[in-house]
Amino acid sequence: MCVFLLLKVLGNGEVLEFDTPSALLADPNSYFVSLVEQTGPIEAEYLRTLANRMKSEKPKPTVDDEFIPAVNENDPLLV
Repeated sequence: MCVFLLLKVLGNGEVLEFDTPSALLADPNSYFVSLVEQTGPIEAEYLRTLANRMKSEKPKPTVDDEFIPAVNENDPLLV
């Protein structure tokens, strides 16, 4: 399964940034970078490694039957 992760960085109830982790980490002036740096040098490096790993993985289209909801003929909302 392929998962696309987008981050929304909020500040004072407003959206400050919205992008992939690797794109946000590429901007040294982003709010996300400051949040990552606050975790400490070891954790920040780990988070950067994860973001870069996600960036380098090529998405593979898949079909997953478990996400197809079952239809209940007796459901009053479907009438």
